[in-house]
Amino acid sequence: MTSATGPGLPADDLLRRLRAWPAASWGHGERVARTRAALRELADLAGQARGRPAPPVPELAVTALADQLAVLLADAVRAGAPPAEIGRVRTDLSHDLGLG
Repeated sequence: MTSATGPGLPADDLLRRLRAWPAASWGHGERVARTRAALRELADLAGQARGRPAPPVPELAVTALADQLAVLLADAVRAGAPPAEIGRVRTDLSHDLGLG
């Protein structure tokens, strides 16, 4: 999933970097909380695009957050959520995590 929307890292680069993080890297600052907030935003966007409530977003282990992000990014795209909004969530997360 490549996205050039917005000035942050493309989705593929963001996911690649997050998947390389050890669990200890997630413990810095608000990384886990900010990522979980982004996951909820993506679920909300997908739900809105489908005209339904957002699906629940389970709180998985930190080592699964990158994969969960990949799934919810793809789901938001498939649901027809506005690409600019998906890009904003991704870019904001990239910046919040110090990656872009």
